[in-house]
Amino acid sequence: MASFKRLVEMLNRAKDGPPCTVREWDMERVPQTVNKYLKKYDLAGTFNKNEPVNQDLELADRFFQAGLEMAEEIGLFCVSTETVVKVSREEILAGIRDAPSSLTLGKGEDQVVVRARKPEDPSPAVFASPLGLHVDEDLYVPITEGILNNRAVDILVGLSLDHVFGSPMYSGTPLETITAFQENRLRDQAIWQSGRLGIPKFGISSSMTEYGQLGAFGELTSPENPAVAIILEPAELKISYAGFHKAASAIGFGGYIASGCPSIIGGYSGSAEGAILSNIATDLMQFSIMQAQISNCAIYDMRYNSTCGRHGLWALSIVSQALSRNTNTLNYKVMFQMAGPCTKEFLYSSAAGIITSNTSGLTIIVGLYPAGGSRKNYITPLGSWFGGEMTRATGGLSLERSNELVLWLLEKYEGSLGHEPLGKNFYECFDKDTLTPSPEWGNMYLEVKEELSERGITFE
Repeated sequence: MASFKRLVEMLNRAKDGPPCTVREWDMERVPQTVNKYLKKYDLAGTFNKNEPVNQDLELADRFFQAGLEMAEEIGLFCVSTETVVKVSREEILAGIRDAPSSLTLGKGEDQVVVRARKPEDPSPAVFASPLGLHVDEDLYVPITEGILNNRAVDILVGLSLDHVFGSPMYSGTPLETITAFQENRLRDQAIWQSGRLGIPKFGISSSMTEYGQLGAFGELTSPENPAVAIILEPAELKISYAGFHKAASAIGFGGYIASGCPSIIGGYSGSAEGAILSNIATDLMQFSIMQAQISNCAIYDMRYNSTCGRHGLWALSIVSQALSRNTNTLNYKVMFQMAGPCTKEFLYSSAAGIITSNTSGLTIIVGLYPAGGSRKNYITPLGSWFGGEMTRATGGLSLERSNELVLWLLEKYEGSLGHEPLGKNFYECFDKDTLTPSPEWGNMYLEVKEELSERGITFE
């Protein structure tokens, strides 16, 4: 289990670590270190557009070794102190070794065992939803209840609020703390109404800074159903005091830690190959620096703000294979889609991301993320139903078969990347009272599932 003593040691390293400015880190150290290991391990230019689901497992292993060596050299940049927190190779490996290979979350009939997986694992990943998308206060309960009505959703992550009792929520103010408590109230109501009383919980979703979690995480978690604290940083290879605050809260209240930060294709790490390296390095250091039980470093392509293009899928596949083949750690990635609800593009791109993740050995699939999370109320329970059902239906697929399916799916939505259809918001394609989709949205869902069934996907 995580300890305050180890957390204090990491805080002292952040206080006394080698100084570095944000600009130097982003513009010099990250790209230079990434390029160094791409060259050393002959990884530059290895992207294969015809294999969005990577077929070369030796390549994934080579990326892992490069990422491990890079982690030892570079460390994580603490934005609060403008210093670098360094860990040795031995500490990184010890963190990986000591991290749990399985966790039992939830209780009763909603209990789920999250365990480390391997590529082509016959047991599917666990599906968690929804991913902190912001909604009106009066929609929080019906949308959450609707999501939980489908038992293919294994873990409740939670929606987020940007208003509380009609007032705008400003992060870092007491309004954030109040919003976090209100989120718990609404979440509990939805859990009660859906009958999913033992559902595992991640949160606090409305905690933009540390204040919401410091205030409300204690009542979210309990000894019989420990919650998972989500600790996110905005960019790869970074940590902050806000993250350390959240880790302290999780440790103190007996919850679990899921920490990480995204790597961005086209960002400071450059190419897809570079983003993969920084992603692996960031994932590996979560276990030694943040004492995470679960790492949660997403990866996506900034050109589309999506994981669902060829580069994003390939990178997701490589990272998942590298971690699952070379560690027994628990990892989750987020499925970013820019298409919105009530569009087939949303379903097709979600299916591609889930197949890629599942067959590559990812532990937890978190999503979905309609309209890129950029629009309020652009979420419906049907998206989460589809995500959970796809996850359960695609465990055990071979890498070769998965690649064939993803190539087929790409033909259906790839042309829309960068200008995906926004679709419709909740009010326009879902009934708040009956918790059922509109005929248009429901028919799209059934038609896409039928297309997948004809391709050999068997739904429960």
